[in-house]
Amino acid sequence: MRRVIVLLALVLAGCGQAERAYTPGGGAARPPTAGATEPEPMASEPRPSGPESVTIGGGKLRVNIDWPAKRDPLLEVITDYYLASRKALVSGSDRYLSDLDIELSAAPEVYDWVHRYTEQEKTVKGTARLYNLRVAAVVGKGAQINACVDESETRLISTRTGKAVVPQPDWVRTPYLQAALAHRGDDGVWRIRGLRYDMEGCPG
Repeated sequence: MRRVIVLLALVLAGCGQAERAYTPGGGAARPPTAGATEPEPMASEPRPSGPESVTIGGGKLRVNIDWPAKRDPLLEVITDYYLASRKALVSGSDRYLSDLDIELSAAPEVYDWVHRYTEQEKTVKGTARLYNLRVAAVVGKGAQINACVDESETRLISTRTGKAVVPQPDWVRTPYLQAALAHRGDDGVWRIRGLRYDMEGCPG
């Protein structure tokens, strides 16, 4: 696992030609539905803070999110990714990833992680926690959003046997840092351009 280097990440996230949003099936951008308006920049009004609990797969997985007192809307870039990827893992289907705001270059990374487990008939259950959510930096149209992830109370499970996989992966054993590199398009939407992990970034 590589350490997250904020300055380098932001250079990659904030510079260069803007990329198209990922669309399942390889299209350009998702066409607006009838009567839909053009997307607007993310709202900046205060949002609820404090703990939130989200259940996935009928309770197979519970995700506890510790929102900070000042809840920056940018934080939802990383929480939305985490929840969508775990829904895909629990359900065995990547359809939950299709609504994420992802740039074309990042789509293979997002989908491949899920497919790596679902194609081996693996799922996850238990309780996970997202904490210490923070916007590490914003430079121009680039941003890095960090979250500590504790999945020590979850287990990777074989869907064939219903038993825990042995050995369990590192991300189940110890808290780790998850970082999303995001880029804001001309439409005001922040899209994932890359993901980084650091197994030593969030000591328990």
